[in-house]
Amino acid sequence: MEKYIIIILIFLVLFYLYNCIMIIENFEDDTQWSDNWTKLDFEARKDDICTPISKEYKKLGPINSWIWTVPISCENGMPHTRDENIIAIPNGFSEIRLPKTIEHEKIHLHQRRSQKDWIKFYKKYWNYEIFKQPPLSLPKELTEMKRANPDTNDAPFACWKGKWWSVPVYYSTTDLKFRNCIVKWWNSKTNKIHSEAPDDWLSFFGQKVSQAEHPHEISAVYIANILFDDYDESVKAMNILNKKWDRVNEKLIN
Repeated sequence: MEKYIIIILIFLVLFYLYNCIMIIENFEDDTQWSDNWTKLDFEARKDDICTPISKEYKKLGPINSWIWTVPISCENGMPHTRDENIIAIPNGFSEIRLPKTIEHEKIHLHQRRSQKDWIKFYKKYWNYEIFKQPPLSLPKELTEMKRANPDTNDAPFACWKGKWWSVPVYYSTTDLKFRNCIVKWWNSKTNKIHSEAPDDWLSFFGQKVSQAEHPHEISAVYIANILFDDYDESVKAMNILNKKWDRVNEKLIN
């Protein structure tokens, strides 16, 4: 009898240790980039399950990466990156859209791996600066409503021409769907918040930028478009990036 009790106790201990390991692993997968989250970010992701369904290591040209297939609930079903080596694709994602999406996400990996090169490019050619923390004077309504983005988490706050801060915000405190988020523009010189990008920004970056919140997103959209023959030569910012992006070696030429 004593022998069976010992076996049961050993089994229970092993079962407990296994569950502890799984909890830690899932915690790391789900929240490893949560350092910049607001209360609304946690609320928006309360039902997220981001533990990978599968993991596959792939050579994607000069850039190698893990491709995670994650549950559709993860990040509202939006593809994204984590760390320097992970592209997360929602389960069941469109096969037609996948190649262009992978190219977009690869740029986010490159931005993490070569952060100094991108910071230099943004400042020299696009008049953008990016920051880890917001300015102390950023209005509370923006800091509290801001939506976190894993692809810009290294420096989530962007400022154009030293005064225009583009801030992605939730549509409302009750509508936390990522696809309904909007970009607000705060002018730090006048302390006014605008719903539209300034005219000179639109003249430089174009009227149809799908992800205007941050230069990381703008550049990823541009390069993916260029690679898939959706190149608009009338957009000044895209022309500059096209000249400075080495397609063969997949790196910036500064």
